[in-house]
Amino acid sequence: MNNEKKFWQNTWQKHLDEYLKSPPRVGIFIKNYFKDVKSVLEIAGGSCRDSRYLAYNGYEATGSDFDEKTIKYLQKERFPNDKLKYSIEDAFRLSFKDNSFDLVFHNGFFICFNNNEDIFKMLKEQERVSRKYIVIFVHNVKNQKLKKIFKEKSKYDDLYNIRFFDKNEILQIVKDSKIKYKNIKILKFGGLVDIFYKKRIKKIIPNVMYPFSEFLVPKLCQLQKWEHTERICCVVELDK
Repeated sequence: MNNEKKFWQNTWQKHLDEYLKSPPRVGIFIKNYFKDVKSVLEIAGGSCRDSRYLAYNGYEATGSDFDEKTIKYLQKERFPNDKLKYSIEDAFRLSFKDNSFDLVFHNGFFICFNNNEDIFKMLKEQERVSRKYIVIFVHNVKNQKLKKIFKEKSKYDDLYNIRFFDKNEILQIVKDSKIKYKNIKILKFGGLVDIFYKKRIKKIIPNVMYPFSEFLVPKLCQLQKWEHTERICCVVELDK
């Protein structure tokens, strides 16, 4: 565990600025997809850019990660007057009370685990603290171009040495976890349509139109082929 914490401390020191400059795509998706959500928890947030985006868009948002050094840096040095609440958390043993949040999400967290049993335990814990939804984002095995890029980068940076998922695989993992749910939806996330988040596109599209493009991008994603889609989004509506 100590080696794992040291790895993530070093990784976030190296990549934090890059992540903070990236568009909060997951936050944008949550804001546009869910109409009955007020409170959210981001697990394994790292930069916490998505939960921060939600905090500044009127949500009661908490960003969490098990790396104490990164969380304290964000909270005390990088964003000392942040609207976002921060919490240092072990994803296997969250400190929150039952049903504390409307929605719990994580972006790319499960790609770090080859053992499904660990994922089952974390899903049960997420079920415990969420009142309505669990939202999961994982990298898509059908995107061969993305796999090749990650394989090449992993030779120099272990951050890219990850597990890719098939949409049916992540669906089965949720079912096998024994969490109680009403519905599960598998959606496409990221890919070619992310061009609308580029700075040069922002300059072309008038400011009055840009919020509409944020609404449009998650919908356009669903028209892509899986081979061109970056990630799988699994939306679990809980049965509570």
